[in-house]
Amino acid sequence: MIEILAQVLGILGTIFAFVSFQLKENKKFFMLQALSGCMFALNFLLLGAYTGCLLNFINIFRGAVMAGGKKTYKVPWLIAIQALYIIATVFTYTNIFSLIALIAQLVGTFAMWSKNGKTIRFLQLFCVSPMWLIHNIFVFSIGGIICEVFNISSIIVSLIRFGKRGIKKLKEKDLLKDKV
Repeated sequence: MIEILAQVLGILGTIFAFVSFQLKENKKFFMLQALSGCMFALNFLLLGAYTGCLLNFINIFRGAVMAGGKKTYKVPWLIAIQALYIIATVFTYTNIFSLIALIAQLVGTFAMWSKNGKTIRFLQLFCVSPMWLIHNIFVFSIGGIICEVFNISSIIVSLIRFGKRGIKKLKEKDLLKDKV
């Protein structure tokens, strides 16, 4: 029963992640990413993948910070969140897959902090999702595996849908408008 619940939570996380990449508004994007992180934290907890669990709980905090816009979108928050990822991994490290998940989170968070929709999507497509896919195969998170396949597909769709000119670098004034 726990295995089934874990996989259902992972599938819910997948749905939230997929929808998030179709949004143009930063606040909604980061909030759905946080909700996805919550589902995956519980998924990994039930699967005994404690590094993935803690990294995703930190994602909930990251999503709230980033959704705060101009007030919270500052470098000290980035450093604090990156430090939390590293500390969580040190305390839960079990094997190379713990490090793979850590690298994915560090790169993904850096990309999000870049305020550049293109950077976010390209790093997710070529680094973050492939690394999480490897991790998820190892811990056998069906929802996680599906999520990364959907993330890659969703990012490709968003790049086609918005085109190069549709995904721009944010300026400080854009944070107030919540547009990518």
